[in-house]
Amino acid sequence: MASTVSEAEKNRLQRFFNRNRLVIFMISFIVIKQLLVIGIPLFAHAGAGHDDRLMINMADSLINGEWLGEYSEKTLVKGLFFPFFLAVNHLFGIPYSLSIPGIYSIGCMIFVFGIKKLFPTELPLFIIFLALLFNPISFADETFLRVYRNSLTATQALIISGSMFAVYLNRFEKTWIQLLWAICGGLGLASLWHTREDGIWIIPLVLGVIVITGIVIIARKERPLKERVKKSIITVVPVVILILSTIIISSINYAYYGIYTTNELNNSNFTKAIKIIYSVQPSEEVTRASVPRSTMTKIYEVSPTLNHIKIELEASLDRWSWYEKDAKVRQVEDGFFFWALREAVANAGYYENAVKADDFYKNVAQELEAGFANGELERRPTMPSALMSPWRDEFSQELPIAFLKTVNYVVSFEAIKTSITDSIDDGKSGVLLFEEITNDQARINGEPISLSDQIRIALLNGVTGIYRIIGAVAFIAALLAYGLISVFILMKKLRNKYELMDCWLVLSALLFSTCVLAGGVAYTDISAYVAISYWYLAGAYPLIIAFNVIALYKITEIFVKVRYKKTKTEKELRLREQ
Repeated sequence: MASTVSEAEKNRLQRFFNRNRLVIFMISFIVIKQLLVIGIPLFAHAGAGHDDRLMINMADSLINGEWLGEYSEKTLVKGLFFPFFLAVNHLFGIPYSLSIPGIYSIGCMIFVFGIKKLFPTELPLFIIFLALLFNPISFADETFLRVYRNSLTATQALIISGSMFAVYLNRFEKTWIQLLWAICGGLGLASLWHTREDGIWIIPLVLGVIVITGIVIIARKERPLKERVKKSIITVVPVVILILSTIIISSINYAYYGIYTTNELNNSNFTKAIKIIYSVQPSEEVTRASVPRSTMTKIYEVSPTLNHIKIELEASLDRWSWYEKDAKVRQVEDGFFFWALREAVANAGYYENAVKADDFYKNVAQELEAGFANGELERRPTMPSALMSPWRDEFSQELPIAFLKTVNYVVSFEAIKTSITDSIDDGKSGVLLFEEITNDQARINGEPISLSDQIRIALLNGVTGIYRIIGAVAFIAALLAYGLISVFILMKKLRNKYELMDCWLVLSALLFSTCVLAGGVAYTDISAYVAISYWYLAGAYPLIIAFNVIALYKITEIFVKVRYKKTKTEKELRLREQ
């Protein structure tokens, strides 16, 4: 009897393992990954008042129930989701070195389950998950150990893409399944949109999936019209969530500051003012500086409002021109010009409140428009986003080169490393505030590095070394595989036989999204400031890893099937001959 019970128990455990082996595999390696990274001392840059420290200050204000804090030139410039994440993380007492890699691991799981229907077996899912989990971007200096918003981008890219793919792949499943994935994608999209001001790069993927899914659903005429309409509506849920989140945040900002916007860089009178300043045709061309000092001289003559703060603005431009490589030129790169302008307006006393500052920029925009109208200024075209520098003729040659450089930078995992760096204090116990909010330790004043940390750092850099060795080769091979799959797509027999269309669409979306992000960074690099850095490209790494593994596995699967069929046919022929 005991033997029978024991055997039954073994069979039950075996069935449980077989049903959940992928989840068990994931959890096991997540634990290993967490043990490798948890507790490594963080890099707290308390002196970065416009970046790292700004995030901490915003989180501190949220924790204290003060929304984003007292209004200044630094408020409503950067997204609030990362400070919100820090505040929630602080509330639950979770160490930053646990939560950041932890949420990335969840993002990997969401992506893998999102694309599960691409494959008839689970084998490729194990490979994809492992390749994504140990993505070096998830434990690098600037995207893990540094307490800054770039640490969330890779996770958000995985959640959005995985969820949107699932919306498409589950288009004929039960409605609640598709709705669940749509909500997940919407939450991921809203989080990215309200983390960085340049989140627009993911929009083509989201809209592409929505359009293609909607068309496929509507075209399935054998299904009831009511069902098709309902499922088509579900596909736009991610956009609805984004819009609702924008309305909520804008309303709260209006209640606190008197200005209805989520971010002044994207939607405000400041946006209008900076765009119209960029649109003034300069009399000289300066690399990465769309508004040279000579242009400012012309602007002062046309805008009484800006001329009124000329002393403050010139002093601010002097300070921010420190970033210019040639200090004698005293120009301000586009990436820092808007900070110089906002700082000058604040020093002139216009940032007493948001309404006063917004009115200032409104006057500037109106005065410059009048200058264009009466011929005092010559207008040049600007880009759709206020964050993008105006186009120059030479960019047509520089941009392709910069784009290829950026893609190579990503696929070769260039410059990524993990190291323990001394934090930078601001003389006001800023590092201690970082530690308090992150529930973690930062390295201070050359503190000794434990043997355990040294070993873990060496292991992590060893993993990065492996990705670096195979990265470019894998990408080239994946591109060739994608090319072959694209050819097979044109051959109806092969397309249907190997069920390639869904896989091709997913691969195309991954590749296109990576190219959009790489193109944006490349454009910024040639036009505004040095931007080809892995922290700005963090969202591209998981997408390119997924592209590589899926493309290579799929083409291998096809060749194995072809070889198997050929071998089987040869055996059958030999048997007949005998």
